[in-house]
Amino acid sequence: MKDTWIWVVLAAVAGFLAAYLLFQPKREQPASQPPPAPKALLDEPAQGAEDAPVTIIEFADFRCGFCLRHFVQTLPILKEEYIQTGKVRYIFRNFPILGVQSRWAALAGECAHEQGRFWEYHDKLFTLAQQGQEFVRSRLKSVAAELGLDSAQFDSCLDSSKYLDEVQEDFALGQSEGVTGTPAFLINDELIIGAQPIEVFRQKIEEALAKKSP
Repeated sequence: MKDTWIWVVLAAVAGFLAAYLLFQPKREQPASQPPPAPKALLDEPAQGAEDAPVTIIEFADFRCGFCLRHFVQTLPILKEEYIQTGKVRYIFRNFPILGVQSRWAALAGECAHEQGRFWEYHDKLFTLAQQGQEFVRSRLKSVAAELGLDSAQFDSCLDSSKYLDEVQEDFALGQSEGVTGTPAFLINDELIIGAQPIEVFRQKIEEALAKKSP
């Protein structure tokens, strides 16, 4: 009889615990944290109509003498004949291979691009390269100030290497496309190496335009 009472008591306790657990409000579980969003990258600096039939991607280093030659001798003609006429979309990507100053110049270009002033900054850097100027950080900052950019924003951007991922992505893309030196160009995915004369660009562009024609 005694054993019977023990079992009755144990059964009652078990029933009470079951009821308590059943009706006890469940504790809210902490919401799972979403994975961090990938770092947003800037659109690449570009000139020309977005729907242009031919795309040229230049991989360049601001300290490269052959890139300077292209800037002085060939790019102005490309602008006049093809970019401004809506036939070519021209995109710039960084391929800094000539040391620390090349990397800082590439980062500075991206910081100028952040403020919508890449091409002005690009032209100024090549003009300074033509004069034999060094691309130390203080000089890169003074260029931004001379062009009227927000100096505080630019300086913070440059000092933090904010767009290092952007520059590295450009470099990796160039390597994957077979770029080994600067300047190099993809003309509708056809790789052209070196500061070629305008005649080479004309030929390749006209061939690409002919392929696009119905």
